[in-house]
Amino acid sequence: MALFEQLKLADFRNCERGEFSFSGEKIVFTGPNGSGKTNLLESICFLSILRSFRSASGRELTRIGSRGFELSARICSREYPEMLKVIQQGNRRETWIGSNRIRRSSEFIREFRTVVFVPEDRSIVGGSSSFRRRFFDMLISTLDGIYLASLVNFNRALAQRNRALKVPAKPAIAAAFEPELAKNAPLIARRRREFSGLVEAEMNRLLQQRGGGEFRILYRCDYPEDAEEYRSLLERSREKEMVRGCTGSGPQLDEFEFFLNGRQLRYYGSTGQIRLISLLLKLAEFNLVRRSAREKVAVLVDDVTGELDEENKIRFFETIADADQQFYTFTEFPSLAFFADAEEIPVNRVILRGGREND
Repeated sequence: MALFEQLKLADFRNCERGEFSFSGEKIVFTGPNGSGKTNLLESICFLSILRSFRSASGRELTRIGSRGFELSARICSREYPEMLKVIQQGNRRETWIGSNRIRRSSEFIREFRTVVFVPEDRSIVGGSSSFRRRFFDMLISTLDGIYLASLVNFNRALAQRNRALKVPAKPAIAAAFEPELAKNAPLIARRRREFSGLVEAEMNRLLQQRGGGEFRILYRCDYPEDAEEYRSLLERSREKEMVRGCTGSGPQLDEFEFFLNGRQLRYYGSTGQIRLISLLLKLAEFNLVRRSAREKVAVLVDDVTGELDEENKIRFFETIADADQQFYTFTEFPSLAFFADAEEIPVNRVILRGGREND
C-alpha cells in the first residue's frame, strides 16, 4: 500500500491549484525545468516536518499575489488512511489530522518521515558552514521532535534579540530573549554532537563498502553547554554585541568539519571526493532514518544522479529502494530498468501556474 495516495496544493510556490493521485511505491514527476517538479517534493517534505528543505520563510512558499497557502494529503502511514492538512496564512498556521485540529506541531509531524536528495547537497561538504548545519538540522529534526521544537524556539528568540541589538538598540528587550536562547542552546549542542558520532560511524560503514577510507567529523561550538553559563555569557556580551548588531555566540555559528583520511575535505578534497562524500552523507542520513524511525519513510530525489555513471546510479537507486515510497524528478522519464514499474506523472505549467518558479 502506497504511503501517499493523494496530494493537493493551493497557492504553494508556483502552484495556483493542483491535485495528484498515487497508486505505487515509485513515482516519477517529469517535465521541463521551471515546471514545478521540485515544488511538489517540497510540499511533501513540508507535510512531514512543517519545514522546507529550501527556505526558512513561509512567505517564500506562498504564491505571489496570495496571502497564504494550503497543503493536504491522504496518506496510509498506519493500517488506515488519514488526511493531513496545513493552512498557512502569514505567520499563522493551522494543522489538521482528519477532522481534528492539531495545536502542537510536535503532534503533527509524527505521521511520516522524509529524506531529501537535491543537487545542492554537494554544498554540504564544499560550501559554507550553514549548509552543514542545515544538513544536521534536517536529519535530527526528522527523528527528534524535541530538537525541532528547540531549534524553532531558539531561532525565533535569536531573530528577536538581534532585532533589539540593532540601532537604535533596546538592551532591555534583547535581555528578555536571553533565557529562551539559554534554555534551548544546550539541547541543540548535545543532539548535534550525538548525531555527529552517528553519521561518522555510518559514513565509515558506507566507505568500507566502496573500498575503504577513514571519515571523521569534528563538531565545534563556541558557547557553554550549560544554560546558566550561556545566559551569563549573553548578558556579559550584550553591550559589545549592540555595536555589532547581532548575537556573537550560539548554535547559529556551530561548525562541522569533515575529514577524509586525515585531510580536511573543504580545503583539500578533490571535486570527485566532495561529490562522493556529499552523496554518501545523504545515504547515511537515509540509513539512519530508515533504521530509527517507527513511522513510514518517503524519499524525495530531485534529479541528483546526472553526474553518476550507470553502475553508481543503480547502486544509489537500489540503496534507497527500501523506502516506503519514492518520489523522483526528471526532465524525461529515465530509461533504466529500475524504473520499469514506476508511475510517471507529467508536470506542466497548465497544472502548476503562476508565482515563483523554483525547479
